[in-house]
Amino acid sequence: MSETQDKMRKKLRLRHVSLKKLNRKYDFLMSHDETGRPMLNFKLNLLNLVLVIIGLALLLIVITVFIIAFSPLREYIPGYTDTNLNRDVYQLNLRADSLEREMRKKDVYFDNLKKIVEGYDFAADSAQVSLNIYEPLPSGMTDTITLKKSIQDSLLRVEYEAQNQYNLIGPDYLPPTKPSSLVKNFFVPLNGNIINAFNADNGHFGVDIASDGDQIINATYDGAVVFSTWSINNGYCIGIQHADSYFSVYKHNATLLKKEGDYVKAGEAIAILGESGESGHAEHLHFELWHNGIAVNPAEYMTINNPNGN
Repeated sequence: MSETQDKMRKKLRLRHVSLKKLNRKYDFLMSHDETGRPMLNFKLNLLNLVLVIIGLALLLIVITVFIIAFSPLREYIPGYTDTNLNRDVYQLNLRADSLEREMRKKDVYFDNLKKIVEGYDFAADSAQVSLNIYEPLPSGMTDTITLKKSIQDSLLRVEYEAQNQYNLIGPDYLPPTKPSSLVKNFFVPLNGNIINAFNADNGHFGVDIASDGDQIINATYDGAVVFSTWSINNGYCIGIQHADSYFSVYKHNATLLKKEGDYVKAGEAIAILGESGESGHAEHLHFELWHNGIAVNPAEYMTINNPNGN
């Protein structure tokens, strides 16, 4: 029993001594070497010194956490990246995917346009399966496709070579285009009267057809819509590429019913009559027909009422 009490007394003495040591104050003096004049003098015990060290450590931890969480300096710490980086990468992926889809659409569009120029028979395809102009042809159909020159293309080449065989002007000269027999049965785009006739010398490369009411504008022949847009001068305008190098343009419409890449049949509705753009006339259709890059008179290819007889 006495031994236990002795041990307790020793522990109490040690604690008392430890507390005395911690509370014992020390003078910290900083003086100049040459003059001995004191520059800094303060009293501090061990307990206060420990508390100051712990406080400085906590302050450093708080400052470090603040820099990492709220300061741009965290980007220079290995392992940390900009929080906006993932969002920017995601947006770039979306744009790249959209561009890839648009490129595929353009490739399919130009492939179909090439088939039209070469005389490819789209009617046979439409009878078998419903095709999307923006999607590639099914593999079962593409395996059987053989691209070759059409009869119309061969006849056109022979006709052109025969015309230019003894031409003294040069190979770049194109003779005036005459109505061709390769493409027949042009459809009148609008039932009405010609109010302004074709005159290439004055820069009027088509005919202006007027009609009453909100009439439907029809495609003059089978083909693919090359552009369907709006401009200040022409208003709502649509252009169609046909076989045998024919191209038709329909200007000043009230609205358009077809978009770029659509394949249309002769007589199919493509727009509604209007007076959009700077036409200078009342509600009418400005209709142009081009062949081999040269504007031709549409009145020579179809029957359009012309009260003026021009």
